[in-house]
Amino acid sequence: MRSIPSLLGTLSLFVSSLQVGYAAEQPHRHYQVVERLDSAPYGWTRGGKPPPNQEIRFRLAAQHGRAAEFEQKVTDLSSPGHESYGHHMKRDDVRDFLQPATETLENILGWLDTEHVPENSIQTDGYWITFSVPVSQAEQIFNTQFYYFHNMDSDATLVRTLQYSVPDNVYVDVQMIQPTTRFGNFGAQRTLPAIKAVAATFQDLTANCSSAITPDCLRQLYGLYDAKGKPDPQNRLGISGFLEQYARFGDFEQFLAKYSPNITDANFTVVSINGGLNEQKSGLESTEASLDVQYAISLAYDTLSTFYTTAGRGPLVPEVDQPNANESTNEPYLDQLHYLLNLTDDELPAVLSTSYGEDEQSVPESYSNITCNMFAQLGARGVSIIFSSGDSGVGDSCLMNDGSNRTRFLPTFPASCPFVTSVGGTYGINPEKAISFSGGGFSERFPRPEWQNKAVESYLTQLGNQWDGLYNRQGRGFPDVAAQADNYLIIDHGATRKIGGTSAAAPVFAAVISQLNSARLTRGKPRLGFLNPWLYSLNQTGFTDIRQQFDATNSLLSRAKRFLLLQNALIPTPQTPPQLVAVAREVLELGALASIRQTDAPSFTRYYQQLQPFYDIERHVEATGEGVNVDFSTSQRSKITGLYLLLLLSMGNSTGFHTVLEGLVEEASLKGKSVEDDPYIKYPVDLERSLMEGSYDKVWRETKSERVPSEDFGLFSNVLVGTIRSEIADCSEKAYPSLPISNAKNLLFLESEGAVIEFAQQRGWILRDGRIYFPVEPEAAARSEKDILAASGTIIENTIGYARELETIV
Repeated sequence: MRSIPSLLGTLSLFVSSLQVGYAAEQPHRHYQVVERLDSAPYGWTRGGKPPPNQEIRFRLAAQHGRAAEFEQKVTDLSSPGHESYGHHMKRDDVRDFLQPATETLENILGWLDTEHVPENSIQTDGYWITFSVPVSQAEQIFNTQFYYFHNMDSDATLVRTLQYSVPDNVYVDVQMIQPTTRFGNFGAQRTLPAIKAVAATFQDLTANCSSAITPDCLRQLYGLYDAKGKPDPQNRLGISGFLEQYARFGDFEQFLAKYSPNITDANFTVVSINGGLNEQKSGLESTEASLDVQYAISLAYDTLSTFYTTAGRGPLVPEVDQPNANESTNEPYLDQLHYLLNLTDDELPAVLSTSYGEDEQSVPESYSNITCNMFAQLGARGVSIIFSSGDSGVGDSCLMNDGSNRTRFLPTFPASCPFVTSVGGTYGINPEKAISFSGGGFSERFPRPEWQNKAVESYLTQLGNQWDGLYNRQGRGFPDVAAQADNYLIIDHGATRKIGGTSAAAPVFAAVISQLNSARLTRGKPRLGFLNPWLYSLNQTGFTDIRQQFDATNSLLSRAKRFLLLQNALIPTPQTPPQLVAVAREVLELGALASIRQTDAPSFTRYYQQLQPFYDIERHVEATGEGVNVDFSTSQRSKITGLYLLLLLSMGNSTGFHTVLEGLVEEASLKGKSVEDDPYIKYPVDLERSLMEGSYDKVWRETKSERVPSEDFGLFSNVLVGTIRSEIADCSEKAYPSLPISNAKNLLFLESEGAVIEFAQQRGWILRDGRIYFPVEPEAAARSEKDILAASGTIIENTIGYARELETIV
C-alpha cells in the first residue's frame, strides 16, 4: 500500500509534467543561465517535486556596478591615517551609494510584470527586489525545475534547483536570485566531542585557564580585569542565533551566579528576525547560544546586549516526505543582514558576533560576493563583524566539488570574507598555542586585501613551498586573530558542561572590542567599526604571536646553550659546579619539550641524547646516595624518558624501545618498585602491550583517553596511530577488493567519512558509489572468493608475527 506522502509526490510529478507542457506552448524566449551547479553539494540528495502551489519568497539583487568602489571607500574610512578614518556612513548614505540606475530597476520590474508576478507581492529596497510566487510559476519565470533536496547529516529538507535562467534582456541587470542554488549547510563552529556534562571542581572555579575556562580566568589572561562598559546605545553588543538555538535566561542567571557572582545583574534582550523564536522551555540543545551569551555578556559587562534569533533552515520532519512549506525556503543569512541594514543608525549593534560557517566552495559565488559586500555595508556604518574561523583546520574532506575531485584545502565562509574579522582558536597558557582544529587558510574567491600584504608575505616566506598547489597564495588569509577555544565551562538546561571550538573564541574577542569601543566613546572617539585595516596596522602590538613564541623560545635556548658551552657545562664533569649542572639540565629539558611542541622529532631526539649524562648522575646519586650535591627536585627525567619511549614505539623501533625499558625495569627493581608506578612510563608500556596483543582498537582508545599523561604525549600518539593506520591499509589492499566507506572509517580509526575520503585519495584508492575500491594487481584480477578470504587472513598473520617478534625480544 502506498503512503499518502508517496501519492502526493506522484501527483506533484503529474501536475509538473502538465505545467512543463504548458510552458512549452508559451512564446519562445531566449534565456541565459545566471547560475548553474553541476550537481547538488556534498551531502544533499534530490527528492520529489514540491506541490506546484507552494509559495516561495525570492530575493533578487540588481546590478549597481559600484561594489568595488564602495568596498574601497569602506577600507579608507577604516584605515588609521586616512583622512576619512572613523567617519562612518549613515544608512541613507549607503543606500544612495549603491542605488542601481533607474532603467535597471524598470527593466527588472517590467520583466516581472510580463511574467504576471502579483504587483502587491513585489517590494523594492535599494538594489533588492523581493517577490513571492508559487513553485509552478517560478519554474516558468526562471526556465527551470524545483525539487526537494534532503541532507542526511542535518536532516534538513529544502526546495531548490541546480540552475536558473532569466531572459536575455534582463540578464545584465541581475546579480543573483535566491533561494535557488543556495543550499547551505552552515553550523556552529564548535568541537562536538568536547560537549560533555561535568561536575565543576574547586580548581575549575578558581581556574587560571590551564584546566578550564571561566570568565574570571579570561579577564586575567586578556587584561580585562575589572573593566566594564557603559550602557551606551552607541555600543550595543549583538550575538547571532540560528538553527533553533535559544538563549535561555535561566541558564544565563545560573551561570553568572556560579562563575561571575559580582555581576549577577547583567542581562540581555532577545530580538526576533523573520519569525525567529524565543523558546525558553525548549528541550533542544542550546549549547551554542548559551556559550555565546554567557561569555560575551559576562566579559562585556554593563554593555547593552542583544541576542538576534533568526528563523530559517530546512525543517526536521520525521517520517514525512514533504517538509513544511515556509521553513523549507528560508535563507537565514540574508534575512539577518537585511534586517540589520534596515535598522536606523541608532538601533544598529556596534559589534556583532557570529559563530557559524560552512565550506566556502559550498556557497554559490554570487551569493558569497553579495553577502560579503553586505558585511562591508555594516562595517561602513561602524559595525564590527566578528566570525569564528571554523573547526576543520584547513578543511575536512579537502575535496573540490567542481567535478575534478582534486585535493585542496577548503576555506570557511564567511570567515574568508575580507570585511569580517575572523577569530581562530588557541589553548594552553605560557605559552598559548594554536589549537589543532582551528580553521584557517586562504580564500579561493576573495583576493588578498592590501592591508594584509605585509603580514601574509612574511608568513609565506617562512612557509616556503610547503603545501604548494593546495591553497591560493593570492587569497585573503584568515584567521585575523585567535583566542582560547577549549574547555569552556557553560550552563545549558541547568547542567554544567565543557565545550570547545572557535565558536567560543569569537564572542570573547567580540567582548574585548566592545570594551575598547566603550573606552573610545567615553573619550569622544568614534567606535572602531570594520576592524581589519586597524588590526594589521598595529603590527601585532598588543597581540601575542603564537609562532613568534617558538622563535623567541629557540633564540633563548640558543643563547643559553652558548653560555653553557663556554662554561663547559653542556657535558657535565666532576669539575662542573652543582648549580650549573642543574641549570644545564633544565635548559636541555626545556629544549626537548619545545621540540615536541614544534613537532620536531629529530630535535627532541638530540635533546634526549644530550640529557643522558645528566640523568646518569641522577641515577647514580639515587642508587648510592653519593655524588655531587645537585638539586634533582625539578628534574623531568620520567616525562622526557616516557616521551622517548613513545617516539621509539611510533617509529616501530621495538629494539630501541626494549633497550631503554630494560634499563628502567632494572632501576625500578633496585628500588623495590615497578616501572608502571610512573604514569609517564606506564602509558607507552600499555600501548606497546596492546600492540603485542594486536589490539589496535585498544591503542586508538588509549590515545584518546584521559590516561594520556600530558598534552605533550599527543604528537607521538598521533604518529603511532598513523603508523597503525598505514599497516591496516596495506593489509586491506591485499585482503579486500573494496570496502564501504562507513566500514573503512571504523577499520582505519578515522573520525569522519570526510577523513576517510582524504586518506583514500592519499593512498590512490578509487571512490565510487559510497565504496572504496583498492588497486588491483594484474595477476590478482581473477582471484576467487576463496582466495580473497584466504588473503584477508594476512591481517591476523601480520599481527601475530609482530607479537612474536616483540615476545622474542622480551
